[in-house]
Amino acid sequence: MKRLFYLFFTLFVLAFCACKKENVKYKIGISQLGDTDAWRKEMKENIDRELVFYPEMEAIYKQADYNSQKQVEQIRELLAEKIDVLIVSPYEAEPLTAVIEEAYKNGVKIVTVDRNINSDAYNSYISADNYEVGLIAGTYAANYLNQTGNIVEITGLPTSTPAKERERGFADAINAYPKLKIQTIINGNWLADGVEKELTPVLNELQNVQLIFAHNDVTAKTASEICRKAGINHIQFIGVDALPGTGLKWIEDKTLLASVLYPNGGAEAIRTAHQLLNNENVPRKNLLKTIMVDSSNIVMLQQQISKINSQQKNIVRQQQLIEKQTKTFNTQRNLIIFLLASLSLLVALAGLLLYLRKKIVAANKILQVQNDEITAQSNQIIEMADKARQANEEKLNFFTNISHEIKTPLTLIMAPTEEALANPKLSESTKAQFSIVKRNAGKLLLLVNQLMDFRKIELNKMNLRVTETDLVLLLNDVIDTFSGFAKQHNIDCRLITKESQLKTWVDAEKMEKVFFNIISNAIKFTSDFGFVYITLEKDKAKKEAVIQVQDSGRGMGEDEKSQLFERFYSGEYAGNISGSGLGLTLSKEIIDLHHGNISVKSEKHKGSTFTIRLQLSKEHFNPDFLNSTHDQYKSRSADWIDGFSERENRKKKNFDEQQDAKLKEHTLLIIEDNEDLRDFLSQRFVHSYNILTAHDGAEGIIMVFENMPDIIICDVVLPKKDGIELTRYLKNDIRTEHIPVILLTAKTSEESKLEGIKAKADAYITKPFNIEIVEETMLSLLENRTKLKDHFTAEIPKEITGGTAKKSDKVFLKTLSAIIEKNISNEDFSIDDICREMSMSKIQLYRKAKIALDISINDYILKMRIQRAKHYLQNEDLSVSEIAYKTGFSTPSYFSTAFKKITNETPTAYKERFK
Repeated sequence: MKRLFYLFFTLFVLAFCACKKENVKYKIGISQLGDTDAWRKEMKENIDRELVFYPEMEAIYKQADYNSQKQVEQIRELLAEKIDVLIVSPYEAEPLTAVIEEAYKNGVKIVTVDRNINSDAYNSYISADNYEVGLIAGTYAANYLNQTGNIVEITGLPTSTPAKERERGFADAINAYPKLKIQTIINGNWLADGVEKELTPVLNELQNVQLIFAHNDVTAKTASEICRKAGINHIQFIGVDALPGTGLKWIEDKTLLASVLYPNGGAEAIRTAHQLLNNENVPRKNLLKTIMVDSSNIVMLQQQISKINSQQKNIVRQQQLIEKQTKTFNTQRNLIIFLLASLSLLVALAGLLLYLRKKIVAANKILQVQNDEITAQSNQIIEMADKARQANEEKLNFFTNISHEIKTPLTLIMAPTEEALANPKLSESTKAQFSIVKRNAGKLLLLVNQLMDFRKIELNKMNLRVTETDLVLLLNDVIDTFSGFAKQHNIDCRLITKESQLKTWVDAEKMEKVFFNIISNAIKFTSDFGFVYITLEKDKAKKEAVIQVQDSGRGMGEDEKSQLFERFYSGEYAGNISGSGLGLTLSKEIIDLHHGNISVKSEKHKGSTFTIRLQLSKEHFNPDFLNSTHDQYKSRSADWIDGFSERENRKKKNFDEQQDAKLKEHTLLIIEDNEDLRDFLSQRFVHSYNILTAHDGAEGIIMVFENMPDIIICDVVLPKKDGIELTRYLKNDIRTEHIPVILLTAKTSEESKLEGIKAKADAYITKPFNIEIVEETMLSLLENRTKLKDHFTAEIPKEITGGTAKKSDKVFLKTLSAIIEKNISNEDFSIDDICREMSMSKIQLYRKAKIALDISINDYILKMRIQRAKHYLQNEDLSVSEIAYKTGFSTPSYFSTAFKKITNETPTAYKERFK
């Protein structure tokens, strides 16, 4: 019995030991210079979020209210608590250096954040490159001001390292432009009060200043408010930090022109501290990346920040859930231990044993019921999975059957088309249209074949026909296929190898498909004047052929690379470059069938490199796949590309031949990224309109402002700037809002149509479309525009105030009339004054007036003057001379001549009629 007691006592001791909480292992001291500004608060939040991932670290946080002496005292307090790591943002470098050096010598790991000390006594310094921040701001300011103008700089605390570096970087950037000048440097001390104190006395000196650069967003906003209150509205403001609640918001509401993103480094500081505690190597200087944020990228940045914050909250929430579940687990484990100990103490009591037996039986019944439920659910899940698999199988079978069915009509399209193209009597325009049919039918056939090949691989029905093949010859055949296109776009596409020939055992046709897919992707994603290098080597050690396809294109991020070989994945550029999403998947499957390997290395904006490794021998193949014949394989790349490399030259030639020498009445701009559709529309309308074309939204906008077309046909899905965005941009600009825009799109949903209407598109036509509907829509829009012009020129002052005209033209005419009315008595008033006030060039003004009025600007001004003179003659007791000068005529005689020319009576006779 005594031994049994000791056993029970030991069980209780173990139970209590299990309940004991694990002590915190490390102490992290955090010394912050202050925490009232938004940037410091954001840093504190990042530190707190990152600490969630390191439960073994306990943080002790202190902030010094922007006082160096107080910060020194707080650091000594932290050292007294035996901290392992000190994370510090020094308010000033010099006063903080001594105490930090002392901590460093005593073995405390030092991580400086944002600001550094005047010593090397630290383990890691984390900050954005403040010199680069100043340099970026200066370069942006120079570009914005067209490299000429005056600038005021508002610095931070002069003794802090960020302020010094930012001032130096900004000065270096500005000094590169002789016509730019930093007129004044004001010490803002990082705070709004400092700016108000220093800027207010020099407001009178800001009349010739175009831009103010402040070392943080708070001081930039304060400067903006001071200037606005003083009536100084011509100055733009650039700040630093770009925080979501402050800088980004102020950029969005136009308070600031731009802000340099300044990462706070809070999360990086905690990660660095963890690495130091684990004796890992850390960079002595960790310079964080920064960018300039303005209206062009703020939406994307806000979306990214929102996504990151959401993910971070999810992580914290999951961590809290894990901790809660861990705590529950520990509680349950301890409870079980106590129950076992209690049961052991009562093991001798028969009655309790009987009771426990009944409890166990009952529990077993419950478990049996639960087990039955789980089994039923498991069977249900298996059944659902089988149904899903069967549904997917049926879907793929459907697509495969459809693919088979498509081949017959494709053959009946391509064969007559090729026969028609062989007819020497066919006109060039008709031949061009047949070429479009053949080319696009070939594309569709290639997609169908890809889908069928992919289905064969899935069903393990794809058999290889392996022969000994010269890879040098095979690669050259594929590269030659793209040579025409590469030359057109100045892309250096070449094969680099030391091998005169390199023979290996492959299915030549299928491996040619692989090379075609990889090289075509590389060329598609490479800009003009780039390169695509195909390298072929022999790895003698591994007895493998190594093929690398390297390009200077856009590159990919980690997310894209991880999904690259998944079927139907097209990447983040799918909206700009067409693709089925099957090419790379099929290529990988074919390489796997060859017992080879394909991999990719890529960084965004640094290009990509695909590496293919193939075994040189044939021993790894199934003997049934081997073909002992030595028939030379005939390359099929030319069939797959089908005129890809010559299409642009052919289109240009045909288009130039069809353009009439005589200019037509109206100019049509076609914005379409698909060359065949762009060619078709150009050829269709070339005899009725002056044709302009653009292949993306950005180029389209440039063409609009350079040529001011009469009507625009635009695709919705475009590279760089889509059709909806382009339409909205043009319709919100007074210079272009009158131009009718017809949107063509494959998006047929009501939501897409509504989006086009909201963008103020004049027509929304879905693909495939009837070309006659497009043509009639254009004629209707142009006819309505002509009627609108006639409406406005019938009686100018009356129609300007009427309610029947289209709002866009009324806005232009009202703006023009308001400017003329304001200057009606100014005899020196000219078209140059109108251009300056309306921010238009003379060409744009003339074209806009021609469209809206169909009379010259000078005639319009003259009619406005005569109209005002009629009012004075009818209602004012003024002499003819007084009225002449009051309406901007240089002499009474000129006034009388002009008045009679327009009204067919003299001013005196006109006045007599109203007495």
